[in-house]
Amino acid sequence: LDAVLPLDGWFAVVGIKGKSIKQELVETREEVDKFAATFVSEGRNVFFGCAKYATGESRKQSNVLGIKSFWMDIDCGEGKELVNSATNRPFGYIDQSTGLVELQRFCVLVGLPKPIIVNSGRGLHVYWVLEQTVTRKEWEPVAARLNELCILHDLYVDSSVFEAARVLRIPGTFNFKSDPPLDV
Repeated sequence: LDAVLPLDGWFAVVGIKGKSIKQELVETREEVDKFAATFVSEGRNVFFGCAKYATGESRKQSNVLGIKSFWMDIDCGEGKELVNSATNRPFGYIDQSTGLVELQRFCVLVGLPKPIIVNSGRGLHVYWVLEQTVTRKEWEPVAARLNELCILHDLYVDSSVFEAARVLRIPGTFNFKSDPPLDV
């Protein structure tokens, strides 16, 4: 988290179990770790806001203070290779190995540096860390272009994650979509 988040602002921590969602906006990394541990002990999937927030009031895009990375979510697993009738593209890849090969192909093709990759338990969360924090308004057109490049060059990603208030899984937690749960 320290690598991909700006120094200033509030953290968002989200724990999801079924339809039950708990969300906390906190000021310190210690509080993030405390809530993450509590959520894991409750059997919740645990996520963090990929941006930092101006206040502890909401995780809305309008409250985003700063962003220090670009990210994407590559879904992997049985059935993810099937074509989504709404987009006419696969949902993702049959396995992580295939997803990694396609990510590497994409990075070389569009000239992106090696990213930080988190095994989300099933898929891949991918981050490109910036040297400095940017505003949401600076980040959004570049994120939109990254999404366009994924579509243009057939990298099958979850296009919904190209928004500033997105949450992704916290490394060191568990993906409770499987029994037994998978390490993140």
